[in-house]
Amino acid sequence: MELKPARIRVVDVEGWEFPAGRRTRVFAGVAGLPTRNFVMGQSQIYPGGGIPRHAHENEEVYLVLKGRARMTVGDETFEVSEGTAVYLPPNVPHGLTNAGEEDVILLFVYSPATLVSHWSEERQEGGTRT
Repeated sequence: MELKPARIRVVDVEGWEFPAGRRTRVFAGVAGLPTRNFVMGQSQIYPGGGIPRHAHENEEVYLVLKGRARMTVGDETFEVSEGTAVYLPPNVPHGLTNAGEEDVILLFVYSPATLVSHWSEERQEGGTRT
């Protein structure tokens, strides 16, 4: 099958509301744009919300597009803000908390292109797809 250029608008992509206080949209890889080797998406983390600590076999990069948050990677906790990119090696536990008063907008990219298990685990605990 020949791959052709494609485009989408992130706001038009179906996403999930997670009980930890965020909305996540996947727009490349397992949904949206037809990338084969990586997944890309965006999380909007509400004040007081976060991404629970988890680990997976995928390597990943977070890029903070807006806001400030506290992030833990392995045993290290630090602040991230707009313009901060963080590399997350495979199988290293990581999580993020928005302790501020505005939403945090986070871009994520990971490889290989699979659905990470912590999403389904968290959704089973009460998240809704919207």
